[in-house]
Amino acid sequence: MKDEVMLAKWLNNELDEKELKDFMATPEFSTYSKIKEYSAQLTVPEADMDALYHRIETNRNKPVKVKKLTPWIARIAAMLVITLGASYFLYINQTTTQLAESGHRTEFLLPDNSSVTLNAGSEADYKEWNWENNRKLQLDGEAYFKVAKGQTFDVVTSMGKVTVVGTQFNVKARENRFDVTCFEGKVRVTCNGKTVLLSPGKSISFENGKMLQMQVEQNHKPGWLTYEVAYNNEKLTSIINEIERQYNVTIELNIQHPEKLTGYTGFIRMNNLNEALESITTVYKLKSQNTGNKIILSVE
Repeated sequence: MKDEVMLAKWLNNELDEKELKDFMATPEFSTYSKIKEYSAQLTVPEADMDALYHRIETNRNKPVKVKKLTPWIARIAAMLVITLGASYFLYINQTTTQLAESGHRTEFLLPDNSSVTLNAGSEADYKEWNWENNRKLQLDGEAYFKVAKGQTFDVVTSMGKVTVVGTQFNVKARENRFDVTCFEGKVRVTCNGKTVLLSPGKSISFENGKMLQMQVEQNHKPGWLTYEVAYNNEKLTSIINEIERQYNVTIELNIQHPEKLTGYTGFIRMNNLNEALESITTVYKLKSQNTGNKIILSVE
């Protein structure tokens, strides 16, 4: 009860210097301050000023009864403000999460009608409630974006940021690799202090923060959308990781020093597991064996 009285007095600016100092030292003060701040942003409907003026004139000569606000009413008012403030605080900090689990894809629209397709094993987070003032999407994994004409926003990953305006592009951020490809319009890519402007058909890659050579993209959309991914000198372990995500399987590479193998160049089918495995087992002369829920790749 004492805490509620202190809270009510604080909301009404009635604490003396010592009481204020003690109240600010409580563990709950930080939360109360945030709630009070956001409560102040709440708005009420505009009043009918003509009707209000008429009521004042009508009641001008009527005796006025003054009622003292009892402590329990003050406490109820204080708790009501806290409840409304907490609700508003939770609302403005609510994050919308879109998830594509392994073996699945997810398509959704952003508030500005830009479309996003998440590849398997990817997640996107954004604040839908205030998109106009917070045009930012957090991406973990891979996604293809078709930005509505005239719209702009940032795609933020753990390794870099992509800024776009009415364009189509692909972003992939997995482990220590960050890849961006522009298919239409222009995108600005920022990573590790470096900024690159991509035009249609251009790609940029960063590995461990180091910029790799830019490549030319001949297609009009990323290959994974049509279940055929093109690789250029890609590590075998990276390809296996992608196959695991696409087919929701576990693959064990039972060979020594896989990092010493030459990179893979070619296409991998992502809608037929047997064909995908055959593509890499043929090139690296491996054999594939199913043991329960696991696929083991080993030397022939």
